[in-house]
Amino acid sequence: MTNFVFSIPTTAYFGKGQIKVLGETIKSHGGSKVLLAYGGGSIKQNGIYEETVEQLDQAGLGYVELSDIQPNPRVESVEEGIELYRKNGCDFILAVGGGSTLDACKAIAAGVKYAGPVNDLFVDESGISSKISAAAPLATILTMAGTGSELDMGAVITVGEDHKKKVLLHPLVNPRFSILDPEYTYTVPEHHSMAGVADILCHLMEQYFTPETGADVQDRMNEGVMKAVLDNAPKLLDNPRDYNARANIMWASSMALAGFQFLLGKPGFAFPLHGMGHELSSKYDMTHGVTLALLTPAWMRHTMQTAPHHLPVFARFARNVMEIREQDDLKAAEAGIKALEAFYASIKMPANLREAGVKQADLEAMAEKAVENGKLGILSLLGKDEVLQIMRAAF
Repeated sequence: MTNFVFSIPTTAYFGKGQIKVLGETIKSHGGSKVLLAYGGGSIKQNGIYEETVEQLDQAGLGYVELSDIQPNPRVESVEEGIELYRKNGCDFILAVGGGSTLDACKAIAAGVKYAGPVNDLFVDESGISSKISAAAPLATILTMAGTGSELDMGAVITVGEDHKKKVLLHPLVNPRFSILDPEYTYTVPEHHSMAGVADILCHLMEQYFTPETGADVQDRMNEGVMKAVLDNAPKLLDNPRDYNARANIMWASSMALAGFQFLLGKPGFAFPLHGMGHELSSKYDMTHGVTLALLTPAWMRHTMQTAPHHLPVFARFARNVMEIREQDDLKAAEAGIKALEAFYASIKMPANLREAGVKQADLEAMAEKAVENGKLGILSLLGKDEVLQIMRAAF
């Protein structure tokens, strides 16, 4: 296991009614004028907006609103938020929503403290956003579980006419605190709830499927969280208001990327499935978690074939997570993939790219875009040809 630094600077207020800490906690972080950001308005239909504003008013906090942040958030929303923050003399940002709203607000938090264009702030060759030297304080109220943005330092923003996904990554954009009330996810539509499940599971798998470094604690903890996701997702399909199932899925989302804890002591920060999946989202505006479910089995089979020395990690996943009872590693790994595909089918993910509406003629261009900043992967490197093979297999 290699050396690492572990830090989660975000305080999580988890459970029913935690909104009550909002106003005073913002004030304890120096906030007096809040940029209140949210998406398409669902929080006004389910009562979360009213509760939030009530808490701000009771604490005597001023606020200005940034609404209509899109899924797969655009850099234009970030730029609008930066302008609103500066123009209105804000000193705190509150993101109310799912991952898209949270990600946009992280970019706003960094952008308001930077004199140049926000496009300068995305990840560079160092692996972090090195031009970020300060960020406005940020808090989140989570309304959809999946991305883990409520407890991590990353954001993904859509930029340009080709809808390219850009990553912002820096410890300074970690939220100061996050309010995680599972009841706030009761009204999330089934499709988006299950896409969130697929996103959580992929975060966990991409940290699990790395070269062996003896990080047993990280991997065994990861296996437990994956099993909790597999166990609780069907309960949400049966009853969207199952509090414990919502709570476990929400906390799994947060834990999956908290301090990138399951990558600690391991080499690299690859996330190849995200690199490929972002191109499907860019081209088709496809829900992020769906793209990951579509690509994961094909990537697993490709990696087992091209890097067979890493087969034991896939066999271990099959036995310890998918509960496959097979002694032969290759047979176990393949049975594990089939069990994963069956799980995706059970949560109503599309069976393949064709069923999801992807056109075969677009695969080559998406494969080329996926690697335009360099090859993907850590168990085996993926150039354009390899990405195209995976996409064709997933088609």
